[in-house]
Amino acid sequence: MAAPDCGVFFPAELLNEIRSKFHHVESDPYSGPRIFFESASGSFRLKSMVEAVARENVFLDQLGRANPGSRHANELVVQGVQDVRDFLGAQSGTIMPATSSTHAVFRAVHAGLAAALQGNVVTTDLEHPSIYDSTSVFARQYGHAWRSAPLNSETGFVEPQAILELVDERTRLVGLIHGSNMTGACLDIKGITAGVRRINADVMVVVDGVQYAPHAPVDVEDLDVDAYVFGPYKAFCVKGVGFAYLSERMAGLPHWALAGKGPDDWNLGSIDHAMYAAWSAVVDYLVWLGSHFTNSADRRQCIVAGQSASDDHMRALLHRCLYGSAKQRGLLAMDHVTVHAMTEDLSQRYCLFMFDLAGMDSYQGVELYNRAGLRLHNRVRDAYSRHTLEAMGLEAGIRLSANHANSPAEVDAFLAATEEIGRMAPDEVAKVTAGDRGPGVGEG
Repeated sequence: MAAPDCGVFFPAELLNEIRSKFHHVESDPYSGPRIFFESASGSFRLKSMVEAVARENVFLDQLGRANPGSRHANELVVQGVQDVRDFLGAQSGTIMPATSSTHAVFRAVHAGLAAALQGNVVTTDLEHPSIYDSTSVFARQYGHAWRSAPLNSETGFVEPQAILELVDERTRLVGLIHGSNMTGACLDIKGITAGVRRINADVMVVVDGVQYAPHAPVDVEDLDVDAYVFGPYKAFCVKGVGFAYLSERMAGLPHWALAGKGPDDWNLGSIDHAMYAAWSAVVDYLVWLGSHFTNSADRRQCIVAGQSASDDHMRALLHRCLYGSAKQRGLLAMDHVTVHAMTEDLSQRYCLFMFDLAGMDSYQGVELYNRAGLRLHNRVRDAYSRHTLEAMGLEAGIRLSANHANSPAEVDAFLAATEEIGRMAPDEVAKVTAGDRGPGVGEG
């Protein structure tokens, strides 16, 4: 395999400053020192974000009241919505809050299919179940045929043509993942959406950006999609909230709403202003990060610059995992390691991939990494991963998922631990990993 685009690491001084802005980067209260490569299941928490939640959660004032506290809460919500827009490049449409990204996807897919004439819905085998299951459930409920484009198990991608071959004049909705939480492959959403529109301009395109958006810049206007969903807790924020951009035509569809609300108002229930303050703290951080890579004072341009630099850093981490360095062999040079669904071209990937270690199952591998002070995850055929693992021809696998606060030194420590694990005898592996295997499941 030829050496690909190797990305660009953050300067060492800046990376140290980045790491100082997050909680529990190098250790946690339960196990002490450890290296965290489990960001796909939930990222580091930004210190300023945690402070914002603590500061705002003590206030009681509801929105829409005639007092200073209520006005303050409303200002935070307005700023938070604008920060979602700036993060996504959304100059039009509606921003919908939800209790999670999965909740947001289900609402968007439901609206896209509930009132549509009977036809078909298209998705892929690469999807997180938020798209995969919601399209299946609502297709069945409203009498639409359900179609899924196959995953290329060798590359980890779904070929655009495989998707477009399933789209026709009766297609009502296409649901796609932007970046996979299983293979690390990033789909060409802009190109696929343009192809869909050429076949049928009326198709609603719903995109799950939960894994992609934390690591690279997003421009929903340029992508030309009808819904784009992300989960703040995978972008250094808190759980309990998800956001979606909805195009004007998606926002105008019939949807769950109170009778007295406007036709494009998708808010349900009381809005927690502290959640919006938390998200604004994250965007403030991304603006700070971007200021190191652009002279622009524009908030959106700083976000794009910061996310672009993050994308470069993540690709450099991936390259180092695969190819190593002058002092440390990479995974591709280790005979006891099988990296799944990897390609030479890393330009459409971030640092997330699955692999196996010879002579042991995925749980044993993860447990050995735990004992070496590294946090990885084993993906198994559960409610979240079954269909994708089946499409890849795998029963299970070990997943590494990084974020832009991870360092090249941490990758080297992972590689060194992988070499050490490979030297263990089978009876030693069985002895060390004996005991409760735990659930081995998780959403991310």
